[in-house]
Amino acid sequence: MVSTPCRFTILGPPGLRCGDAELELGAPQQQAVLMLLLSRSGSFVRIGELIDGLWGDRAPATGEAVIRTYISRIRRVLSEHGLGSAIRSQSGGYMLDPSLFALDADEFTRLVETARQERANGDVPGAAKHLREALDLWTGTALAGVPGEAAERERSRLERLKLIATQELLQLRLEMGEHAEVVAEVPLLIQLNRLEEPLYEIYLLALYRSGRRAEALEVYRMVYDLLGKELGVSPGPRLRAIHEKILRADTDAEDEFVPAPRPRAVAPVTGEPAARPAGAALDRAVGSRFVGRDAERAAFAAMLGRRRGDGLVVFFVCGHAGVGKSTLLRRYADDAAAAGRTVWHLHDVSTAELRERLDQLAEGLTTASDGPVVLVDSFERHGELEPWLRDEYLRTLPADSIVVVASRLGPSVCWITDPGWSGSIVARQLEALSAAESAALVEARGVDPGFVPSIVDFAAGNPFVLSLAAEVGRSMSATGQPSRREAVRFVVDTVLDTLIGAVPSPQHRWALHVCAHARYTTEDLLRVAVPGGDAAELFDWLRVQPYVETPGHGLDINGVLREALEAHLRWRDPVGYERMHRRIRDYTMNTLLRDSTDPRASAAVLRTISHLRRRGGVTNRYVSATGEPDVRATGVTPADHDELVALAHETYGEFTASSVRFWLNRQPGGFHVLRCVHSGRLRAFMSWLTVREPAPEELDADPVIADVWHDVARRNLPPGAHFGIARHLICPAFESKPNPITDVFLARMMRGWVHEAGLAASYLVIANRQLWAPLMDYLDHYEVNCAGSSYPYAIFGHDWIADPPSSWQDRHLEDELWAPRRPDLFRREGR
Repeated sequence: MVSTPCRFTILGPPGLRCGDAELELGAPQQQAVLMLLLSRSGSFVRIGELIDGLWGDRAPATGEAVIRTYISRIRRVLSEHGLGSAIRSQSGGYMLDPSLFALDADEFTRLVETARQERANGDVPGAAKHLREALDLWTGTALAGVPGEAAERERSRLERLKLIATQELLQLRLEMGEHAEVVAEVPLLIQLNRLEEPLYEIYLLALYRSGRRAEALEVYRMVYDLLGKELGVSPGPRLRAIHEKILRADTDAEDEFVPAPRPRAVAPVTGEPAARPAGAALDRAVGSRFVGRDAERAAFAAMLGRRRGDGLVVFFVCGHAGVGKSTLLRRYADDAAAAGRTVWHLHDVSTAELRERLDQLAEGLTTASDGPVVLVDSFERHGELEPWLRDEYLRTLPADSIVVVASRLGPSVCWITDPGWSGSIVARQLEALSAAESAALVEARGVDPGFVPSIVDFAAGNPFVLSLAAEVGRSMSATGQPSRREAVRFVVDTVLDTLIGAVPSPQHRWALHVCAHARYTTEDLLRVAVPGGDAAELFDWLRVQPYVETPGHGLDINGVLREALEAHLRWRDPVGYERMHRRIRDYTMNTLLRDSTDPRASAAVLRTISHLRRRGGVTNRYVSATGEPDVRATGVTPADHDELVALAHETYGEFTASSVRFWLNRQPGGFHVLRCVHSGRLRAFMSWLTVREPAPEELDADPVIADVWHDVARRNLPPGAHFGIARHLICPAFESKPNPITDVFLARMMRGWVHEAGLAASYLVIANRQLWAPLMDYLDHYEVNCAGSSYPYAIFGHDWIADPPSSWQDRHLEDELWAPRRPDLFRREGR
């Protein structure tokens, strides 16, 4: 019997109170188990679900025993307060009886529903009162301090309900005329929920009804840019409707406006001559076509808003050629001038002229002067001025000055390590524009809409290339000139000349082409693919180029430069292009694939193979694009057998589990096990069985082997030859979609196909035939006829005697080299 009411609280740090007693719920992980039972109260929760909810992929081997210990401790605590029957167990699971407890989350839900009913009945004050009571139940973040994936999911759900209730209360307060109070409270909520459109709807209405129409319009512009950049979408219909209402200055019956003061006109002082009327029109056109860079503009606006005496700021805007640094600096100049700051925008000058102009600026300043905004473009051309600028010149400027340095390179080590500049340097790397921003930029230039997708795909977010291709495409649409082929070549050549420029030697040019063609470029690959070049010197030269990235497996050129370099070499030197491809492919298949036994290396080499075949075939649909296989490979010990059999049974049932049990005893060395790097938990395993002539008991025990042997018997195996079977591919996600673990499996099988001595034929057993059949067809694996078999598997095979690896690798060479693929510049959509 429960003598006193008991109440769980989860809308904050978890707690359980029975009468006047606050129960001790134990360690955070024990609380997580209790909270999972509470969230599923009235239903049995299996131990496996509790393990996954608490640890996920990082579950310890002793996870089940730990869970039972936590349950025992919880029961002991509950029993002390007459709740010994609260947790019941049944067939490996537990259930918490919900009738014995009250829950603050249930009370929250009831109050919110009451408020909604009152609002529907027209009782706005009553609805607001009950929503306040509901929100007052919260004492912090839901389930604060409770670990585990299940707790995180429940925490997210509850926090979402809280946010919705908060928005509903704010809307009610607007209806009650609390406009100014809402204006003060909403910005913090927006800061915590940047993509929550209803908050912006409330904020715009609150500003508008407070007489702050200009601010409301600026907020809408900001959220329009934000949603486009982050999600690639425009604001929803409600937000657009509010914006249109503000534009028309429509009023509601309950609106009471306070006249806003007229802003003071400020004449900006710039370091350049005032624009002529035609120039002003051009500036307006340029401004209307500016897209993106919200984060960078916000950072600059924050600097403009600093108080006098806060200290000098040096803002480095970094990025490779064409990424939009100069355009952004022009925008900064406009923003700073609009804020009433003195602006000196220095660009297209020699090093000597730059120093002279900076000295002139310093001479005109006094200690009482407001700090100027100094914008220096293309600073990589003036590297010799850096010591003077850093150690002498900047120290003479007023304390609230802002200096923006645009350069392909970031601040040097001398800037970073000098303690005098600590806290005064801000560096921001400009990234490519999003697809939505790219399309907006191209469309703003009046391009044929049919060209927009191909230009966006080709340019890969590079603003210079987007603008260049857009103008060429506009000319093609208007005049029919130049031809598509000439237009593509002009764009490609201009891109390479602008973004790369001159290179030291033909070997360096070939190194660039190799880096663009391969997935990852290493010093060893350069040694093979660029004969006669100094591989070490070429690698060191590549790695310092601003357009070359350095992922963990080698160097990489991404985006528009990859496509431009590829297109340039394919039409200029097709023979050299094929020769380079063969060298890279042969090195990948015959060296990297052979040596890649580690899971990470296996995934990387499979991505390289897929990348080389990206122009033709279906390989890239079966290879994951990102992520690392966070697993380690281990052998099999007798102690692992039960665990492997259990995973096989859970994944595919008893037929597969009995086969795994049988072959673990016959060929334990054929099993390849993948365990989580951190927890050691079993993630997946595969078997590669080597068979010359199966024994009768093997044929009896495994019908799959019997069908494979029937297929093998159609041909004569050479003396000493064998066949290999990927009999078990046990990974929960293997039959649904590619992932880094399936990459490891495929690499292991491919290594056997190409490099296993004496392999006469190979077979692959797959459950999801529909998913994997296109890949098998592309890899020239035929489906074995298994008529009359009752198991739910498809078997695919390949005869390596009739079709050896050397000819197999060349089978799709033509498609690999010349098949068309997007991005296909200036190809109209739909053609």
